[in-house]
Amino acid sequence: MVRWSEDLQQYEEYGLRARRGGWVIDSGGAVIAVLTVGWKSPRTIAGRNWPVYLEYLVTDEHHRSGGHGSRLVRYAIQELARQGCQGVYLKVFKGDDGWESALRFWERHGWTEHCDLTTDRHIVMTKEIASAPPP
Repeated sequence: MVRWSEDLQQYEEYGLRARRGGWVIDSGGAVIAVLTVGWKSPRTIAGRNWPVYLEYLVTDEHHRSGGHGSRLVRYAIQELARQGCQGVYLKVFKGDDGWESALRFWERHGWTEHCDLTTDRHIVMTKEIASAPPP
């Protein structure tokens, strides 16, 4: 959790100029789910630039299957849309425990797998985001 804390601290200090951003769900002061993104040099996937990389989505093992990850993903996507982001990419690492469940999770949330970028180590997925109308 130290790395996520550092990412969140940087986001608080630098706002939208931060290289990373994150959202948490907590219960009684304990963090139960974390989602972080990184603004990187754009990656070209399927002929389009994707500047935001979803780095982590982790839910405490005692709180899994409670919908916290889904809720966090929906909220993060809404916030990224509000900030003008039009798409996000991620990697599902095949060596991670539960990677097949993770792949199904992202597919259920409308992420697209890019088979041409799939390797022995990871699967690249993208999510189109419709920008929110200006306030």
